[in-house]
Amino acid sequence: MTTNTQTALCLHCGKPAAGQLVCGGCGVVEPAAQPSDYFDVFALPRRLTIDLPDLEQRYYALSRRLHPDLFHDRQPAEQAASLRMTSLVNRAYRTLKDPVQRGLYWLELNGESLGRDNERVPPALAARVFEVQEQLEELRAARPAGKADDAIRAMAAIRDELRRDLEACDDRLTGNFTRTDAAAGKDEAAAALVGTKTILSELHYVRTLLRDVERELGAVWNAS
Repeated sequence: MTTNTQTALCLHCGKPAAGQLVCGGCGVVEPAAQPSDYFDVFALPRRLTIDLPDLEQRYYALSRRLHPDLFHDRQPAEQAASLRMTSLVNRAYRTLKDPVQRGLYWLELNGESLGRDNERVPPALAARVFEVQEQLEELRAARPAGKADDAIRAMAAIRDELRRDLEACDDRLTGNFTRTDAAAGKDEAAAALVGTKTILSELHYVRTLLRDVERELGAVWNAS
């Protein structure tokens, strides 16, 4: 697994070790290894479209080489380096395997974030947000009167619609990842970045709405 580092030779055995978290010659953790980003941790190109089975294989290969059992008799500095690298590998894997987290990380790498965009309701979801809030109020008002059956059915239908909305957002995000990777020139890349921000913001709101609906339905069913 190669990464960008500041050293070309293993400090322990002197063999070429540039770009390795663990020296392939002697198995020593390279404390000077400094991956440039989470993609670099797994020797992957900086692309949003990732082969997840390949990522998983790379993750487990690195995890095995950094396993604490292999370093129990090593120097304290190497043990500490092993733990530090293991933590880095785990963070990188959790981020890259999840499309939403990967998209957010991509924004970060490009000096962007959802920021205030995530505080405003996306225009495409304004009607849906209003519908969910209205239906939640109706359900809460109907529960004490024991007349919640119709409201429950309506809320369950909204839940199913939100799940479909979430799947559609996931598909759009995947498509935008492909467009980002294929972008030719700054204008296309900038447009793709805006698309990523828009879709991630919508995903955030759909997930929040779905969570609120499922929580309310769960409270009703648990009380019955």
